[in-house]
Amino acid sequence: MNIVSLVLRIKPETRAEAEAALTAFPGVECHGMSDDGKLVVTVEDAEGAAMSDTLIALHRVPQVLAATLAYEHSGGRFGDSPVSNQPQASNSPCEEAQS
Repeated sequence: MNIVSLVLRIKPETRAEAEAALTAFPGVECHGMSDDGKLVVTVEDAEGAAMSDTLIALHRVPQVLAATLAYEHSGGRFGDSPVSNQPQASNSPCEEAQS
């Protein structure tokens, strides 16, 4: 299971539109919001949706002014063996840029 928590900065008057747009993405839940527009959001793995793609999409929601990663957990799904600490092969563009 992979889960992240974000603090999104939005204008308080756009909360309803922001939450509707955000929760349209699979695995996204909105939680409490402060009076000054800090909205707490969690994103969990969802079937057929890469977590990274969902995070990028959340940044592009028009009502989102800024996003900060607050927490990240990566682990095996329930019933799976624990995740190995060994590096995995990847086709990440970030890794390609570093080589």
